[in-house]
Amino acid sequence: MTEPSETVPDLVLDIAVRHPGAVALSWPGEELSYRDLVSQASSLAAVLPAGRPVAVRMSSGPRQVVACLAVLMARARLVCLSAGDTGERGRAVLTDIRPGVIVVDGERPEDGLLRWYRDEFGGHVLDVTSVPAGGVPAPPEDDGGWAYVTYTSGSTGKPKGIPQTHATLAQFVTWFASEFSIGVGDRVAQWAAPGYDAALVEVFSALVAGGTVCPVSDRVRADPERLADWLVAERVTHFQTVPSFVRRLADVWQGAPGLRCLLLAGEPLTGELVERLRGVAPRVRLVNLYGPTESILATFHEVGAAWEGTVPIGTAIPGRRVVVLDEHDRPCPPGVAGQIVIESPYVTPGYVGTAGDDPAFRPIRGAGPGGARCYRTGDRGRLRADGTLEFGGREDFQVKFNGVRLELTDIEAALAADTSVTECAVVPVADAQGLVVRLVAHVVPAETGGTAATWRAVLRRRFGNATPPVTFQILDRLPRTVGGKIDRRRLREAGRQETHVNNAAANALIMG
Repeated sequence: MTEPSETVPDLVLDIAVRHPGAVALSWPGEELSYRDLVSQASSLAAVLPAGRPVAVRMSSGPRQVVACLAVLMARARLVCLSAGDTGERGRAVLTDIRPGVIVVDGERPEDGLLRWYRDEFGGHVLDVTSVPAGGVPAPPEDDGGWAYVTYTSGSTGKPKGIPQTHATLAQFVTWFASEFSIGVGDRVAQWAAPGYDAALVEVFSALVAGGTVCPVSDRVRADPERLADWLVAERVTHFQTVPSFVRRLADVWQGAPGLRCLLLAGEPLTGELVERLRGVAPRVRLVNLYGPTESILATFHEVGAAWEGTVPIGTAIPGRRVVVLDEHDRPCPPGVAGQIVIESPYVTPGYVGTAGDDPAFRPIRGAGPGGARCYRTGDRGRLRADGTLEFGGREDFQVKFNGVRLELTDIEAALAADTSVTECAVVPVADAQGLVVRLVAHVVPAETGGTAATWRAVLRRRFGNATPPVTFQILDRLPRTVGGKIDRRRLREAGRQETHVNNAAANALIMG
């Protein structure tokens, strides 16, 4: 595959010239051609500040796609936020990135985040419905190459900004469209929620190839029954989601006649789930994807047969070298577990505000000067005898829940900051397939006391709609190791025993 020299907006403009009447966006009761998409995005781009961060705070839909393309056309730095309540996380993101403008689709007077943004920074809010047609974007300025910034949980309790360049985005979505045969007439579901790089991949892999983006509405996205019907009604050909959701979908799915490619990412994929999917969608191309936001993705594996255990995460995506290293940066032989490390010019330049000096980007020892950028994922893996890679879990306290990356220390920091908590520790509880199904917060309350309702309110204020499900266990003290550290192994074992007891009780009720 030849790597593109153009940016994503350049590639979309080229499609609009060659296929102006092709359908770029499909929404219930509405279709937008490439001609109209470029016209609307150009008008919006003309009033955006080039070279500055611009936040797009909208629900999924045609206007959100137009706004994202407009920000890239203006050579501003795109930051996507949810249109719903983003809690204190939204404030943390805006404080970190300081956007020149927030683009919204109709402003609500009761929107507290926008009021705070205006009061705190004197920021400007732009309603897309008030932008006049016919504007022409200014010539591109030097923006340092950044296309967008994605925010994910950070180990310090603060959201972590991960920028990616125009070159990385163009290279990845061009590969994605080519590898998975997206072209004119194909219909790509835009399922991932705004704010995640997966959403941008879904949108722009379709648009650079002349395909049709089919955004999933908020009321459909999390409902398996509605989504199953939506896939059929929208004649979707390409659908990307996470294994935990497609497991729920498989319970109600009768298949989608037009679906050709099902892409799964964000969580381990089990052989048992593959077998279920083959039963409802036997002719669909099934692909397992792996990789951190820091490189968009890193590996892929086409699942061509039945598997026992966990499906491999495969081989490196073009432009990325993926290796498994021991603690001394020596390559691990096949079958021996080590840390998964990515070398690539498409690794993020570094977290916002850190100038790339985070230890996660430390070069591989002995790599020599001038090598490709490096990212140490913190994931465990091992090479199989056939050269494919197996995923072996996290090395630290980072977990994936419903495909979203969470730092347990982020949740702990939010709870510990409340006066009702003396100390706490959060541990994940996994099911038999190794998927995290819930989190347990073990809390030592302060003398002033506290309840689960109090602590859920604390997390809701901190994370808004992104708050994960957490159950609470009140302890007099946290267990400690001989060295004085919190004994998380004992806490995890307690969580597993609790899950076993609950499952046994449920089975007794069913059998009784």
